[in-house]
Amino acid sequence: MSVVATTIDPNEIATFQRLSHEWMDENGPFKALHSYNRLRLPWIINTLGKQPSPNALKGIRIADIGCGGGLLSIPIARLGANIDGIDASEQALKIAEFTANRVLPRGRSNLKFHNGSIEEFSKAHAGEYDAVIASEIIEHVSDLDSFLNACVGLCKPGATLFFTTINKTVSSKLMAIWLAEDILGLVPQGVHDWDKFVDPSALRLSLEERDCRVGRLQGAVYNPITNRWSWSNCDHVNYAITATRT
Repeated sequence: MSVVATTIDPNEIATFQRLSHEWMDENGPFKALHSYNRLRLPWIINTLGKQPSPNALKGIRIADIGCGGGLLSIPIARLGANIDGIDASEQALKIAEFTANRVLPRGRSNLKFHNGSIEEFSKAHAGEYDAVIASEIIEHVSDLDSFLNACVGLCKPGATLFFTTINKTVSSKLMAIWLAEDILGLVPQGVHDWDKFVDPSALRLSLEERDCRVGRLQGAVYNPITNRWSWSNCDHVNYAITATRT
């Protein structure tokens, strides 16, 4: 029997297991992620060439990697996509299942959650997806190369990959860790490890090496006073990038 490598970091999983009961609290530790959907959803819709509508993503098959409590998977399912959410935290997925059953129409046949590693999932579902989303997850994996191999492996030719993550800069150490975690408490302490942050040029090169055509890089800025995100020319902390599998 073949053994598939995994990028799951047990320490990261333990952290998110501990926080799993907070996933759907829009004023709790994941407040900023809830707010991020106001930016992420239009970005995904527009990049896929669709117009905003109640069924904007109908018929599109999407994988949401590191879906956690379903913060992004559930709104995407509301837009009609056939979506699979994958996460290594069993507790987070229990919250996702509970929430989906409560807020989505009965049956929710277009949304499924899977507990396990992206590597195992990619091996079983290679080349099946029109889009793959890895939002706020790269900075938590133990092996970026294996993670990207699995993400790209899920894509059909021409499929779009969506990444949002944190740059590896002095600014990100100050803003995303010291200020956000230690001073303002915007996210729980210990959630981020600066050594795992990824420079966008490194991510771009890694995607190109995997036969992907990389799209536009955009910075994203969070205002904790208004609880709003906005696009920015500054990518020194948070950024978003797309790629197309050729």
